[in-house]
Amino acid sequence: MSVQLVRGSGKSVRDQVSPEEWQLRCELAAAHRLVAHFVFVDMTYNHISVRVPGEPNHFLVKPETAYMEQVTASNLVKYDVNGNQVMASEFKASPAAYNVHAAVLKARPDIISAVHTHSPANLAISAQKCGLLPITQQAMRFYKRIAYYKNEHDDITPEGTAHMARALGDKWVMILENHGALICGKSLPEAYIYHHFFELACRAQIGALAGGGELIIPPEAVCEERVARAGRVGVYDSNSRDWTAGMALAEKLFPDYKN
Repeated sequence: MSVQLVRGSGKSVRDQVSPEEWQLRCELAAAHRLVAHFVFVDMTYNHISVRVPGEPNHFLVKPETAYMEQVTASNLVKYDVNGNQVMASEFKASPAAYNVHAAVLKARPDIISAVHTHSPANLAISAQKCGLLPITQQAMRFYKRIAYYKNEHDDITPEGTAHMARALGDKWVMILENHGALICGKSLPEAYIYHHFFELACRAQIGALAGGGELIIPPEAVCEERVARAGRVGVYDSNSRDWTAGMALAEKLFPDYKN
């Protein structure tokens, strides 16, 4: 579907979308601000996507010219799962953004939201052959539930991102070799919250390895119990205390996210 540009219509983005989509746009903008606040932003190259309510083949993603700190409800852009922009906008997403998210959302109808970042910590883990070790409670949430994607294809192209989607398989978290991480969820709050846990796990591992001492690796039974209890997908939603607290913080620190 091509974008139909309407010049001089005078309609705001809010006027052109459903109340449900506008609310989701606000939440997605807030999620970008919170990731930038707590984690790290690699210039304009990190992004979060979410499916549009009532339009399962359409998703929202960040414009290519904005840092995460600059994302608002109105400047988010809408694409379909084939990588086509489907709503008129003065903005567009980068090929890396829309191709990565289009490929993953097309391959996995159960995924509602995906976060892709290049933080110093997850980049460091993506360069280690051992992957993420279960040495913290945060890391144990992902025990034996991480896909690993080899650095063999161009992740900007539809062909390359199709390989990425296949590598994800039925998992919800993937380490991209030499590239960073992809964290998915059954809701935007879930993808955001699990991304935060994953980031803490990566930072802790880098710190522990840098300390030079012998690592304490918990027994497999402990790891299995922790992942069964804390690593379940579909647990976090808009009523989660972490999401509620995060939205309140965004309201306080970045009230322009709703613009």
